[in-house]
Amino acid sequence: MGVLKSGIWLPQRVIGISSTALISAIVLLACLAPIGFVTWHAWQSRAAALERGFAEAEDLVLALSQHAARTFAEPSLILQDAIEHVQFDGASPATQQRLHRILVNHVKASRVIRELGILDERGYWKNSSLPVLPTHSNGDRDYFIYHRDNPDGGLHISTPVLSRLTGKWTILVTRRINDADGGFAGIALASISTEYFQAFYDTLNVGALGHVALYRDDARLLVRRPFVEWHLTSDRSQAFFEATQRLPVGRFHGASVYDGITRLAAWRTLEDFPLIMTVSRAESDVLAAWRRSAEVDIAVSVGASIIIILLGGLSVIMLRRRIHAENVAAESGRQYAMLAEAATDVIVRISPSGRRLYVSPACREVLGYEPEELLELNLTDIVHPDDVVVLQQTMAALQSGMPRSTVIYRGRHKHGHYVWLEIAFRAVLDPDTGLLREIMASTRDISARKLSELELARAKESAEIANRAKSNFLSGMSHELRTPLNAIIGFSDLMVTELFGPVSNPKYAGYARDIKASGEHLLELINDLLDHAKIEAGQFELHESILDLTQLVDFTVHMVALHAEQAKLSVQVDIRAGIRLYADERRLRQILLNLLNNAIKFTPEGGLVRVGADFNASGDLLLSVSDTGIGMSEIDQQRALQPFAQIDNERNRSQQGTGLGLTLTRRLAELHDGQLDLSSAVGEGTTVTVTLPMRRVLARPGPEAISA
Repeated sequence: MGVLKSGIWLPQRVIGISSTALISAIVLLACLAPIGFVTWHAWQSRAAALERGFAEAEDLVLALSQHAARTFAEPSLILQDAIEHVQFDGASPATQQRLHRILVNHVKASRVIRELGILDERGYWKNSSLPVLPTHSNGDRDYFIYHRDNPDGGLHISTPVLSRLTGKWTILVTRRINDADGGFAGIALASISTEYFQAFYDTLNVGALGHVALYRDDARLLVRRPFVEWHLTSDRSQAFFEATQRLPVGRFHGASVYDGITRLAAWRTLEDFPLIMTVSRAESDVLAAWRRSAEVDIAVSVGASIIIILLGGLSVIMLRRRIHAENVAAESGRQYAMLAEAATDVIVRISPSGRRLYVSPACREVLGYEPEELLELNLTDIVHPDDVVVLQQTMAALQSGMPRSTVIYRGRHKHGHYVWLEIAFRAVLDPDTGLLREIMASTRDISARKLSELELARAKESAEIANRAKSNFLSGMSHELRTPLNAIIGFSDLMVTELFGPVSNPKYAGYARDIKASGEHLLELINDLLDHAKIEAGQFELHESILDLTQLVDFTVHMVALHAEQAKLSVQVDIRAGIRLYADERRLRQILLNLLNNAIKFTPEGGLVRVGADFNASGDLLLSVSDTGIGMSEIDQQRALQPFAQIDNERNRSQQGTGLGLTLTRRLAELHDGQLDLSSAVGEGTTVTVTLPMRRVLARPGPEAISA
């Protein structure tokens, strides 16, 4: 009989099953179900892993086949070109030399070909890309015999041979050369080092036990990764070879004849060349990830029952962790509040709509308000009217997605005065939605810093006004002094030249010469002062034109020649003719005169002053004046480039000047968009180099032109 339970008739024996047995059965089924599923899934995954391995091998073998085809297509075309030259250009020395250059250029342009050569009907070298033509015969080589005995003239790819020239394994790509009657006239060859393929194949990731190999269609191995020398003279598996003969593209799954390792292999026969490309991967490598996954799945299925038992305990653990996390979050909130309360910067939390949510107590010190007061005030109530727009624009940008911003503005203190504030905004986004949750702002008082900036600006403005006043004074004074000086120089010149009659007393003539020399010297000093003042005031103008540097240098050297002769110095000019510049000729001459006069002034008797010109890598002109004089220390070099500064040494004390020479020269160089560099050592001399930019150089000299 049966019993009606829940409206369903069940056999009595089923009802009699104990609850323990029923629970055990359920647990057993719960354990067997994942194990069965894992077993089925593992078998399916294994098949899928093998299929992926084959697909990856087929993709790689396709790419490598294309690489091999491109590699051998290059020497094939080059050999055809070389044969045409041999057949149609003749055998004269001139044509052979031209053919040699062609072969050399082909080798230089190729990353594949190591050398090219032409062999005669006996195998001796007639021409090659090598610098020295080999004298040995290659008539005993298989590729030579092949072409000699086969008049088809097609492309032949040899098995690797040890090169007699380099001693390395080499693949020879050859073509037959026929004479006018169709007879054998030799071969054209191109050598490709197996290292070219080997280096490329070694970069491929086919696993530690994987192979990449290139065969001829007669089962002879050309290149293999990994490289094993004896493999080059061995044949591949007969079963694999028969499979490649039946189909141009395919796959093979079996043990290797070399090491017995089971591999997944893919092959492809090249369309235009008698070659077969193969890629194989060890089955163990292909299935490695699958094995790891299967082991994990088995472990998961075995642990499924344990996980079911532990779910209750895990729930308790998770609940405890949640309570702990909430406590940590609450503690973090308390610590954050404590930091905000103690911070000297005003911390403000702002809602996306712009309403203040929180203001830290530091606002009492910065603005005099209580936090509750600031929460009720509007932006316009505490911000200077001129700064309101900037803050409103910044808030709008933050609400539109800008992550952070910093603004300096004036805030109104509770006592009525304004203080300078710097506020740093940072947008806080909701981690789930990415929308703006709130804006954090940190505000600090920078009034002291702004006051320092204002004082610095006023000091700078005062200095600039004083500098302009100085320049204007020097300019005006120089103009006032020029007029009487010109009269003094003019009248003294009349007396020196005795234009209106002889001077009765010779001493008066000497005095007149001294007056003229002193006046001219003083006029030069005033001109320097005036030029310096104009440059400082920004009123100096260049009058640029096209000029010949050689003529300018020769003229300038001629001007100081008497001075150098009196100082018993030699002046050497080392400038190539033909340099043409676009510059202010008078000011460039002034630069050279200043540098030459300085060099002569500080070079003892018997010394050498040299003027040179060269170009740097950027095409800029380097105009230099060097001497063998007393030189300068590093401190003196810095002082020499300062206005009105003079170096304190015995030789300088005997010379006259304002200390503006090098300073004015440097400023004139800078007005030409150039620069002045000073190199010197005490007792070794000084070199001053003026660099003019490439755009001012209109013409450069020929290699043979040297100025006298």
